Amino acid sequence: MEYEVLVEEMNPCGGAAHSIKSFVDVETDDPEGYVRGIARFPVMEVAKNADGDLVITTGDGKGYMIRYTFTA
Repeated sequence: MEYEVLVEEMNPCGGAAHSIKSFVDVETDDPEGYVRGIARFPVMEVAKNADGDLVITTGDGKGYMIRYTFTA
């Protein structure tokens, strides 16, 4: 399946309000496996947002997080 993925990189100082955002096109049948394969931090949470998009959040437990939102 092909997804447009919003990647948001957040640090403890700026949080989501000052995140660095980028978009990538990804073809995968396993979004969580894809993130585990490329992420520099472990997966912390897998959820769906109000629009039904898959949201996978990774982080170091100290405030650095990267959120991947998969939209089909």
